[in-house]
Formats: sequence, structure tokens, C-alpha cells
Amino acid sequence: MATKRINLSFSMDREEDVKVYNILSAQKYKTDYVIKAVLSYIGERDKGLDKEIIKQAVKEAIAECGGITIENKGKENDSCIQHELPNDIFDMFDNL
Repeated sequence: MATKRINLSFSMDREEDVKVYNILSAQKYKTDYVIKAVLSYIGERDKGLDKEIIKQAVKEAIAECGGITIENKGKENDSCIQHELPNDIFDMFDNL
């Protein structure tokens, strides 16, 4: 069975790096600790990514923009009305 290594570097100028460095330095079994931490993080992140929540957020964002019009379909680009997406849409995705 192959064993692979990954070296990590921490900048002691950044607060988060210092925290993680101190946490990892205190661990006796660092590899096991990192494996569990990363898998736990990924698992929690994936749980929070609900496709239906995203679909609902996109629908609300489009509705807030005034919807999508199809009346300009097939016309030249000069005649199309350009709708600008409000920043609220991006805020919604940040809050997911």
C-alpha cells in the first residue's frame, strides 16, 4: 500500500493559520485528525447544499429582476433589453 505525504505551510501573520497550526501541533495523531476534520467539513458542506433551496433562490432572484422575457428572442442583440441583476441575488447565494 502506497503512502503519500502533503506538506502544509502556515503564515504566522494570519490569525486563522495560527489557530490551525496550534490545533494541529497539539494533536498526537495529526493525519487521523486532519482526515476526520476534512471529511467532516466536506460532509457538512454537502448537506447544506440543497438543490431545491438553490432552485427556489434562483426563482426568487429572477422574479425580483422582473422575470425573464422571451419577447426579444430571435431579434438582433441591439433590440434586446438588458436586465441588470441586482446585488441581492448574489447576497442570496452568499447566505445559502
